[in-house]
Amino acid sequence: MINKATFRTKLTLSYFLLIFVSLGFVAFFLDKHLEQKSLSEIKSSLDNEARLIELQIVSSPGILGEPARLDRLCRNLAGAIESRITVIAPDGKVLADSEVPFERLADLENHGSRPEVLSAFKGGTGAEIRYSATLRIDMLYLAVPIAEGKGGVLRLALPLTSVQRVLLAVRKTIFAGLFFTLGLAFVLASVLAKSLVGPIKRIIYASSKFAEGDFSRRIFHNSNDEIGRLAATLNKMAQDIEEKIREIATKNQHLEAIFNSMIEGVIVTDNQSRIISINSPIEALFDIRRDAAEGKFFLEGIRNSEISALIDEAMNSARFISKEVVLIIPAQKIVQANVSPIYEHDKVTGSVAIIHDITEIRRLETMRRDFVANVSHELKTPLTSIKGFVETLLEGALDDKANSMDFLKIIKNHTDRLNVLINDLLELSHIESKEIVLNRERFKLSGLAEEVIAGFRSQAKKKGISVTSDLPSDLEICADKVKIEQVFGNLISNAIKYNKEGGFVRISSEPFGDKIKISVEDSGSGIPVKDLPRIFERFYRVDKARSRQLGGTGLGLSIVKHIVELHAGSVGVESAEGIGSKFFFTIPLT
Repeated sequence: MINKATFRTKLTLSYFLLIFVSLGFVAFFLDKHLEQKSLSEIKSSLDNEARLIELQIVSSPGILGEPARLDRLCRNLAGAIESRITVIAPDGKVLADSEVPFERLADLENHGSRPEVLSAFKGGTGAEIRYSATLRIDMLYLAVPIAEGKGGVLRLALPLTSVQRVLLAVRKTIFAGLFFTLGLAFVLASVLAKSLVGPIKRIIYASSKFAEGDFSRRIFHNSNDEIGRLAATLNKMAQDIEEKIREIATKNQHLEAIFNSMIEGVIVTDNQSRIISINSPIEALFDIRRDAAEGKFFLEGIRNSEISALIDEAMNSARFISKEVVLIIPAQKIVQANVSPIYEHDKVTGSVAIIHDITEIRRLETMRRDFVANVSHELKTPLTSIKGFVETLLEGALDDKANSMDFLKIIKNHTDRLNVLINDLLELSHIESKEIVLNRERFKLSGLAEEVIAGFRSQAKKKGISVTSDLPSDLEICADKVKIEQVFGNLISNAIKYNKEGGFVRISSEPFGDKIKISVEDSGSGIPVKDLPRIFERFYRVDKARSRQLGGTGLGLSIVKHIVELHAGSVGVESAEGIGSKFFFTIPLT
């Protein structure tokens, strides 16, 4: 049951906090408005005074060239307007200051860099509020140009102590009103909470009886408010439940009809694993008859030990169990078995198993995986290489007789490789299943890397990306050359695709125990930290829209991972968002 004091406290505090936040916002904005209004009026007054003083200075011939005379004028006027007056020469030197003795003016620092002075030199009116180290109080500074800046700048300064005193008095009044209102709100909220607790307590008591199965109880609350309507609703609910209980017997027949018409197979057992009921899909799936299976132990009626074990586990652990099961008899199928325990008075009295035949779904998933993996990625590397050499020829290399024939031969080699890849689609579909046989041979890794880089040279040139290989010329490994070429192709292709204009791609190596670690580093946009653990997953893309726009399918890195693992190696990535990425893989030297 809900504790009455806790409920009252929460309700009271909710009112209290609502009023506190509301009045706090009002007080905050009122304080800011008064402060801005006061400062605006003071700035306007200072501006008028500054214009009059500037006019008087301009109308006094030669006064700017007579510092002593200018100083006396500033001191006389400062006393009249109760403001500090400073005259600053065009070079920033202080000519006169009403708060500084005339003989100490030379010791003052240059004022040409002050914000308000700079604004005045530009022909406008400069205003700034800051702390005065000389007077040790906040000051409002306002500067205007003298003779349009040719005669320097006139600056007036006024302490803000009077404004702060007025604002302090207003703030005290606001806070006093705030605390008074909060106190009143607290009292009213307590009274209101108390008036609500009684009816709610009666509702809680009646609801607990409903939960125990006693629907004869009724809640009496003579009110048309929300609590009264809640009580009426609960009374109606109790009455309806009584009527629903009487309808259960009739609905059992409906449930039986639904049970038999379900597409999914259903097996109901008791707590001894005896089959209580099965439906038609189960008869077809296991090639059994209902009348022959019902009433028998599970393994007597349905000969499948794995599903029998799932049913026992669900009942023993009293929890839902789900598992994919492969059937061998009477036919090879893949099913999803979902087993839930049946409860009666908090005791497990049996189980219900829902069997989904997912054979066709898994077959289609396998076809889709094989097709996409091989067509999208196995064919991409040679096609890119062919395109790169064709573009090179079209850009002028066709006239280079010494190299054009070599380019054409490479194109022919990649065309032949396409035919090989098409013929090997079935073999490549076994990459993940580990059933493929690697065609291992010893070859120099640097030569293979240079060949792959050459295929992407044109693509990199369009973006101004430099692709270099620092692999040692004598580095040899024993591996499937075609598969390692595919690894390089995918990594270099991604490094170029997701690189920035004028960036770089660098291939390097380092010893890694009895293996060699190959790294492909780029200067691209990098990968967010949250995406790094999943970057090698099938179909996973960091930026789905951009990946599709660039032609990616999300399978390249997954293929890289499985190829490397077939060679008893591992893959990884290091990346900093906005800086670049370094993909690496390890592979045995022998």
